[in-house]
Amino acid sequence: MKTPNRIILFVLAAAMALQAGAIDIKLKKDRATVDGVTYALNPKKQSANVVKGQEPYVGDIVIPEKITVDSITFYVEEITANAFKDSPGMTSITIPDCITKIGSSAFEGCASLTEVTIPSRILTLPTQLFMNCTSLTNIILPEGTKGFSTETFKGCKSLVEFDVPTGVTELPANLFAECSELRHVTLPSGLKKIGNSAFENCKSMEYIEIPSGVTSISDEAFQGCTSLKEFHAPAGLSILSSEIFKGCVELKTVELSNSISKIEHDAFNGCCALDSIFLSNSVSSIGSSAFEGCTALKKVRIPNSITELPSSIFKNCSNLTDLNFPNSLRKIGSDAFEGCSSMTTVSLPVSLVEIGGEAFENCTNIRDIFCVSATPVKISSDTFSKATQKEAIVHVKKGMAKNYQLHKQWGKFLNIVSME
Repeated sequence: MKTPNRIILFVLAAAMALQAGAIDIKLKKDRATVDGVTYALNPKKQSANVVKGQEPYVGDIVIPEKITVDSITFYVEEITANAFKDSPGMTSITIPDCITKIGSSAFEGCASLTEVTIPSRILTLPTQLFMNCTSLTNIILPEGTKGFSTETFKGCKSLVEFDVPTGVTELPANLFAECSELRHVTLPSGLKKIGNSAFENCKSMEYIEIPSGVTSISDEAFQGCTSLKEFHAPAGLSILSSEIFKGCVELKTVELSNSISKIEHDAFNGCCALDSIFLSNSVSSIGSSAFEGCTALKKVRIPNSITELPSSIFKNCSNLTDLNFPNSLRKIGSDAFEGCSSMTTVSLPVSLVEIGGEAFENCTNIRDIFCVSATPVKISSDTFSKATQKEAIVHVKKGMAKNYQLHKQWGKFLNIVSME
C-alpha cells in the first residue's frame, strides 16, 4: 500500500527541520531554504540553484558550495535570473567559485550592496546584473573576463571608477548609464565598439581616453555627460552618431580625425561650451540639429565636401559670427540658422540653389547679404525675418539688381544694390 503524498511531505519537512541551518521546505516541490537562501533542487543531478525567495533577502548572505537536505548533498551551481532582485536590505553577498552561471538581473535593485566578488568561472556578466545597485562601489572581476551585457551597471550611482578588463572588445548599450558619480574609466587597447548610451548621464566624468582601435561609438554614448570637457576621436572612427554628445554642457575641446565622414543628427546639440570646431574635407554629411544650441560657438569651418546644411543645424547658436559657406553648397535647410543673433553678414555661394523656411529667422543683426549668382536663390516668404528684409542690404552682381527686385520673395527686401 502506497503512503499518501501528504504524509511523505510531512515526514520530509520534519526531517529537514532537524538539519543544521534551519532548513525548510517551501510550498513548491524540490525547493528548500537553507540559512536564509532559497534553492531549486535537482535530486537526479544532486544540484542546487539559488532562486528568488518568498521575501526579499536581508543582511549578509553567504552562498555555500553545497547544502544537505534530507541526507542528500546538493552541489550549488547557479544563481538564477532575478534571484536577489529588489532586496534593498541585503548588505553583502559571498559567492563561491563553484558557481558556473549567474542569470540576468540577479542583483538588480540591491540598494545596500557595496562590494561583490565575481567567481572565476563567470567571464561574461549578464544583462542588468547590478542595475540600480545604488551603493555599489567595487566589483572584483575574475582574470580573463571577456565581456558585459546591456545595462550591467546601469544606475550604480556610487560607482566612482572602473577598469575595463583587457579581454573586453565591446561596451554594450547602457553599460554605465546613469552612473552619476563615475569619474574615471580605463578602457583597454583592444576595445572596438562603444554601444548606445554606454555612458549616458555619467554626470561626473570629465575626461575619457578612447583607444585608437575603437571604430564605432553608437548613438547617445555620452549624452548628458554634463562634466565632460574634451573629446579626441580615435583614428578609426568614421561616424559621430546621433546625440552622441547631446547635453554635454561643459564640452569645449573636440578633435576630429580625418577619418570622420559623417556627423549625425543632434550630435552636439546643447553643447553650450563648444566655441569652435574644425571639419575636414572627409566630412560629407551633417545631420539636422547637429550643433543646435551651441551658444558659445563662434567659428565653424565647413568643408567643400558638404552640399547641404540640414534643418536646425546651427539653430540658436547665438554667438556664431565666423562662418564661410563652401562653394559646393546647394541647399540650406529650414531653421538652419534661426536665432543666430550675432550674425551680421551672409555670403551665399554661387552653387546655392535653395534656402528653406525660417532659415535665418531671428537673426536680428544681419545687415549685409551677398549674392553672387545671377539667378536668385529660391527662398520662402519667411526665410529671412521681416526686420531683415527692411534693414539688410542685399548686394548683387553688377547689372543683376533687377532680377532680384522682380523676384517674388527677394523683391520684399527694401535695399537691393549692385556691387561695383
